Amino acid sequence: MGNPIVNFGDYNIAREALKACGGSWNVLFKSIGETAVAKEAPKLLFKGGWIGAGILAGVLGIAYIGNKSYCFMKDRKEKIKNEPTLKKNFS
Repeated sequence: MGNPIVNFGDYNIAREALKACGGSWNVLFKSIGETAVAKEAPKLLFKGGWIGAGILAGVLGIAYIGNKSYCFMKDRKEKIKNEPTLKKNFS
């Protein structure tokens, strides 16, 4: 068969790719999958980085607010405890 098949469009492209991979569908699909993953990996890592940074900022923000609330309540209790002494000093 010396006459190549060239007028079958996408079928011909798939046939030639399969021929280049030694006729194994597994090798062809693995190659396609590895290419797709390599192409999308930077986008996924970037997106994951932003999500991770957002979660970290949220956790640190909650910890900061919690610490400020604790310090405020501690200072408030101390001031309330010292109120009788202040009344005594002013009267």
